[in-house]
Amino acid sequence: MDLSYKKIRFNIFLPQKARFSVPVPFLFRSIIGFQLRKMCCIAHNNVCADCMFNTSCIYGLTFESIVPKNNPALAGRDRISHPVIIDCDDFTGAELDSLVLNLVFLGSAIPYIPYFYYAIKKGGETGITKERIPYQVNDIIEYSNTKKERSLMIDEQHIDTQFEPELWEYSPETETAAEKDKNFGIKLITPLRYKSQGVYASRLVDAEFARCLHRRTQVLCSQYGHNDFTGDYRFLGTWTVSEQNLKWRDYSHYSARQKKAMQLGGLVGDFMLAGKFTSYECSLLQFAELFHGGKNTNFGLGKITIQEREI
Repeated sequence: MDLSYKKIRFNIFLPQKARFSVPVPFLFRSIIGFQLRKMCCIAHNNVCADCMFNTSCIYGLTFESIVPKNNPALAGRDRISHPVIIDCDDFTGAELDSLVLNLVFLGSAIPYIPYFYYAIKKGGETGITKERIPYQVNDIIEYSNTKKERSLMIDEQHIDTQFEPELWEYSPETETAAEKDKNFGIKLITPLRYKSQGVYASRLVDAEFARCLHRRTQVLCSQYGHNDFTGDYRFLGTWTVSEQNLKWRDYSHYSARQKKAMQLGGLVGDFMLAGKFTSYECSLLQFAELFHGGKNTNFGLGKITIQEREI
């Protein structure tokens, strides 16, 4: 199975310090969504779920992600994980006069990077926070696993669109019969939010965490990449979660669709994983480090760093 992706960094300058009352990705998700819909929607009176254009509209693809209920990734569900992850080097913001916004585009969303640049740029003309402070996009940087980082910005009105996607892949042929002893230090930088038995997990259990990583990998590869994974994944209990130093943290968000304020929270902190891991389970950890874990990743949630330690 595989998933193509592209990570783009937007360097943003503010002429004065701005105080953020909500996490930076929450704010920019609203800015980008508003500007994209304003630019691309040709049926403003329609509800996205009922709109005949929702599969061909860039706003519908990236912010609504509506799919048929017989989809192969989440059968019975009519909405699916979004193909854009929004992240910021400084999640909570506090007072900033510059910031780095990182966006990860998956599969079919990659060609629309110029739309996102234009949406972010237009948001800067309107301004951010209650003070409506304007901002400028100073540079757009392309990340690459094989080449040096490079600027995509030609001038304020043009960016270089000749970029090649990166590829995450896992082949069952690489799976070995022998499991390997590993010891990983995991840090949850932004809240990890996932459900276990219908409720959001308030502590980590090894089997539940493994299923959380497996489920996200399967959904994203099925919907935006290729998935030839056969059979069901079963956690064999050969590794455990230990040394949990975690707490639940909530952040407020106003949902325009639900027309109410809501809390988006999850687990933050650090913990250890130790035991025998299959190559597939190691690939799940790598996937989570690239594409976050759990729910609401286009709000910047589920950001994970992983460090393998000596045994």
